[in-house]
Amino acid sequence: MAVALVTASVGLFALGVVGYGPARGLFHRSTSAAADGGIVRLALIPIPEGPVVPGFERTPTTENSKPLSLIERFIPDPLPAPLAQAFCGGGGDLVVNFADGKQLTYGPCHRPAAIDHMWAEMIYVLDDGKCSPRCGPGGAPGS
Repeated sequence: MAVALVTASVGLFALGVVGYGPARGLFHRSTSAAADGGIVRLALIPIPEGPVVPGFERTPTTENSKPLSLIERFIPDPLPAPLAQAFCGGGGDLVVNFADGKQLTYGPCHRPAAIDHMWAEMIYVLDDGKCSPRCGPGGAPGS
């Protein structure tokens, strides 16, 4: 009985470390949008490859980048913890860059619903609404 409990405990701990199960919250936590100097850039990155879309930046640095203020209301606060990406070969990453250089990466295959919603709003703005109602990741309906 004791061996089974120890084995189960070690298993739950290991699952939590890699982002699964009830112990996930011990290792993977949400992050305040204002943490680390605040968000300075959001970018959608195709994985493994594909067309690159303009990013959203606090202060746009290129003629293609868009002001972060256009989508700021859709940024969840706190930002949810990224999800585990086991058995995943492609899709896209949503990368959040903070002023101090830290990054949060969501994807490429599994993202929290709030991040998928933000992704859809980013594409909606970049596409001037032409993608509606299928602006979400991979052309999924945005919510």
